[in-house]
Amino acid sequence: MRVEPAAGRRPRVNIIGCGRAAGSLARLWQQAGATRLGDVLNRSPGSAQGAVAAIGAGTPVARLDEMRPADCWLIGTGDDQIAAAALALRDTGFDLDGALVFHLAGRCGLEVLAPLADRHAHLAALHPVRSLTHDELTLQEFCGTACVAEGPEQALALLQPLVDAIGGLWLPVRGVDRGLYHAAVSIVSNVTKAVAWKAQTWLEHAGLPAGTSAAVTHQLLQSTLADLFRSGARQSITGPVVRGDTRTIAAHLAALRVTHPRDIEVYRVLARTVLDLARERGDLDDATLGRFESLLGG
Repeated sequence: MRVEPAAGRRPRVNIIGCGRAAGSLARLWQQAGATRLGDVLNRSPGSAQGAVAAIGAGTPVARLDEMRPADCWLIGTGDDQIAAAALALRDTGFDLDGALVFHLAGRCGLEVLAPLADRHAHLAALHPVRSLTHDELTLQEFCGTACVAEGPEQALALLQPLVDAIGGLWLPVRGVDRGLYHAAVSIVSNVTKAVAWKAQTWLEHAGLPAGTSAAVTHQLLQSTLADLFRSGARQSITGPVVRGDTRTIAAHLAALRVTHPRDIEVYRVLARTVLDLARERGDLDDATLGRFESLLGG
């Protein structure tokens, strides 16, 4: 049976699958002096060596059976490979009794770690709710990041110090609909970026220089976020839909029909979402709602 790390002793962390998310967290833990990075296993020895070099700590290994004992095991593989990695870890002769094993996938809960349940490991899921794509992410930048965690009490007691050490906002949850949860956080992060890119493309086709288009888009994003933080989406939403200005929406659609016909459905879907919010707030009468629904295919 393993002995849990003594108070004040940095836990040793092994990583199976050190992609962007796992690598970012490992670098942050290294910056904070929060852990001792142990062994790192990737798809190839070269990528494991690259991950260790980027983190500035750890030992690259070529096979799972080369990994040494650890207090914590981070499975940072792609979502579809987590269960297989957990099964492979279970089938090793490693002593996992009392060890923390966790993954970083927002889409998955504890079910993908189920093969490890009979090895008496503490199982958890941790999802830092931010893009972990920046190789030079600092502790200051990460500070305040929502870190959604799920697992039994003992597992969370081992996991929380790792989150606290790098300034994450600890948010334990239970019984989450993972599909709906991940759809929500994905639409806020990834779809926002895609919409910003689409808007910038439209601005350039409208005649604005690329630099001006980028500046306009970025300023709008900043002011929109400020409004959200200040008042929330329901109170801060504005624009032609909320005002009941069907002529402006018709003009938008007419312009897109000429310059970006493939984007019309994108615009309609997003405008219908604004219309749903306006309807919920009671901004529009039935006649105006009907005109919008005809315009937007609602």
